[in-house]
Formats: sequence, structure tokens, C-alpha cells
Amino acid sequence: MRAEVITSIVRITLVLLGFLLLISIWGFYISIRPPKISSSITPRALNLPYEDVSFQTADGLTLRGWHVPSEKETDKTLILLHGYPADKGDILPALAFLQKDFNLLLFDFRYLGESEGSYSTAGAKEVEDLLAAIRFLKTRAITEVGVWGFSMGGAVALMAIEKAPEIRAVAAESSYASLAEMALLLFRIPVVKYPIAYLIGLWSKLFLGIDVSDVSPAAGIRNSEIPILITHSSADVVVPFSQAKLLQQALINNPRAEFWFNSEFAHGQLDAEYKTRLQNFFQKNF
Repeated sequence: MRAEVITSIVRITLVLLGFLLLISIWGFYISIRPPKISSSITPRALNLPYEDVSFQTADGLTLRGWHVPSEKETDKTLILLHGYPADKGDILPALAFLQKDFNLLLFDFRYLGESEGSYSTAGAKEVEDLLAAIRFLKTRAITEVGVWGFSMGGAVALMAIEKAPEIRAVAAESSYASLAEMALLLFRIPVVKYPIAYLIGLWSKLFLGIDVSDVSPAAGIRNSEIPILITHSSADVVVPFSQAKLLQQALINNPRAEFWFNSEFAHGQLDAEYKTRLQNFFQKNF
């Protein structure tokens, strides 16, 4: 009888372990190779002048984007970063108004849109994509930039600050504060989510060489002194508002940090007030 009980326990344990392994592997795979959200919008559709551009990352990937010159003669350039798993066209219509005062550079992160790459890293290696974009602009004598980023793009913008002195101001909308915490939120099953998140982190380290605990915009901006605008909604169900509060806490010693929180808008939803705030922020600080 005792042997049968032990056998049953072993079987249940093996089934549970097998379930955790399968779910974590699936979660890891779908995270790095998500279905792409592709947009057909181009600057031409919005009657904007533009140039197709491309540049290479440090690890040899070709990224493709658009350079949109400003309506007025200026060297001031904003790099606009899309979210996961979308592309550059996804954010263009909402941000085209910035072209009145700034040159714009939009590009597709690795794996997404028209850019090369066999997988996404949800922000970890995408920092290198932003650094490549800055190097590209420097070939055109642009040595100072402002950066706006949405969701993953916002996290990338914040993490790049300490690596790129060319960045003079950052606006991050609906950014996460910690990729490790976001891994926990991928599966919202009580208790089980912890071993699954741990295993996803393990696969990331084994297969990609990425320690998700190191992918932390909050940690990266603690000593930042440049102007930073953090915007988020408590109604956001994709990136929880708690992530914005962690970013706010990380910027407690930065007198140039600004915050605009609301309780009405969904993930990625903009309104006229936000656009005005964004325009004023970059005009004032860059």
C-alpha cells in the first residue's frame, strides 16, 4: 500500500514537472517569436516627406526605418520607438504632429517589421538597436537626440540613457520597470506562475545569454539627471500601473523628472492633452 502511494506521488510530481516545463518552454518561445503586428501605414500616407534608411547593429543585424525631416530647418531629431510586437508604422499616425518642430527617425526593432533578426528579446538586446540608430544619426552630424518610446520602446529608451550621452531627453509611455516582473505577469496562475517565470528566465539565460533580472529600466535610471517624462494609466491591463510607480520611485532624486498618470486610457491610447504635454516637454528640454 505504501509503495502504491509513493508511486502515485512520483507520477503526480512528474506530470506537474512536465506541465511546468512545457508551459515554460511555450511561454519562452512565444515571447521571443511573437506573432508580428504589421502596419501598412507609411509617411507617404500622411503626406509626410521621408527617406527609407537602414543601419546595422553591433551584432550585425540590418534595421530598417524612416527619416522624416521637420517642416522647419532644424538639427533637432527625435527617435520614436514602437512597442512589442508591433512596428514603426503603428506609432507614426499618433506622433506625426511632432514633425512640425523636429526631425523624426522611426525604425523597426530586431525581428519585427522590416528589420532582420530571428527573435525578439522584449527590450534586452533592443537597447543595441537604439544605440545603432544613434550611431546612424551621428553619420549625419546629429550628436544630440530626444527619444520617445512606447511600452517596450519606452523601456529601451530608459535603459539606453546610461549608455548613450547623446540622449538629452526621454519620454516613456507605458514602460515596464523590470522584465523579470513582467515575466511573472505573463502567466497569472497563482503559485504556479513563480516556477514558470523562473524557468522562462532560465531558458533565456541558457539559449540567449540574457539574465532577465538585469533587464531593468528602473535600475538603469536611478542616477539619471536628464529630463524624463513618465506617462502611464492605471487602466492599463498590459503593463500594470505598479510598474510606473516603480519608475517614479527610481527617479525620486531626479529633479527634472516629470510624471503624467491618468485612470482612463488603455495601453497605447493617446489624447490631445497628452500630445500637448509631449510637445511641450521636448520643446522645453531639447
